[in-house]
Amino acid sequence: MRLWNNLKIRFLAAALLWAALSPTPEGAAPARAAGKPERLVAMTLATAEMLLALAPRERIVGLHKLAGHPGYSNVADKARGIPLIDSAPERIIALRPDMVFVASYSSAAFLNQLRAAGVPVSKFSVFSGVADVFASIEKMGRLIGEEAKAQKLVKDTQERIRTIRARIPKNRTPPRILTLVRGGWVTGEGTSHDALIRLAGGVNAAAERGVRGARRVSAERVIAWNPDVIMVGANPESGAGMKDVIRANGVYAPLREKKIVEIPYPRFSSVSQYIAGALDDLVRGLYP
Repeated sequence: MRLWNNLKIRFLAAALLWAALSPTPEGAAPARAAGKPERLVAMTLATAEMLLALAPRERIVGLHKLAGHPGYSNVADKARGIPLIDSAPERIIALRPDMVFVASYSSAAFLNQLRAAGVPVSKFSVFSGVADVFASIEKMGRLIGEEAKAQKLVKDTQERIRTIRARIPKNRTPPRILTLVRGGWVTGEGTSHDALIRLAGGVNAAAERGVRGARRVSAERVIAWNPDVIMVGANPESGAGMKDVIRANGVYAPLREKKIVEIPYPRFSSVSQYIAGALDDLVRGLYP
């Protein structure tokens, strides 16, 4: 149990940092072999969520094991029946993949082992807003030979976002919103959370204070910033989520009267097309 809890903590930290990355050069994408790569592996949640929307199941030979966990994954049901694996290179190599999708935080040693075995690897590392999500969907579509599906997924997600934003009341003072994650993390400019806040018609209280990316901030500073709304992730399992921490922890007592909008973790941390669901949750919470 302790090992699994540690794994979850590491995943959440990685997801937070990945969502907070500012654009960085990725290098050239691997050239696609003649025809479509048939054996595909996704080693992050975002690439698993995109891949399951774009590729037929028979072409997906492996997903990172967290893709099957309903507390963290938007595609846990869809992932059933597909091998779920950890990040051990030998496990991935044994699947004989034609392409593996990884993240910017994948270690150099991990990537070098895959490449030494002749496994084509594609890195996805820019997720600072919805435009980056759409670019990643289109990139995956090109790599796997499913451009039309990728374009349709982007178009459908864009339309859903437009529909959600149409519900935002006009002529209202933009609410100042602060994202607060367990451990005292906030997310500022250049993050997926910042993009959500702006799409929902709000002002990111952390970005307003010069925060870029993800940063740990004391409770005293959070209180001094005096946000109108706190955006938190809903705990995926039993136990205390951030909303419960705010209500129970004395250092956050001044925040208890604030509006707190909870977003289920799979959408709260999503940097795939499911970010539209997080926007829907936020808009519903802000403007009931």
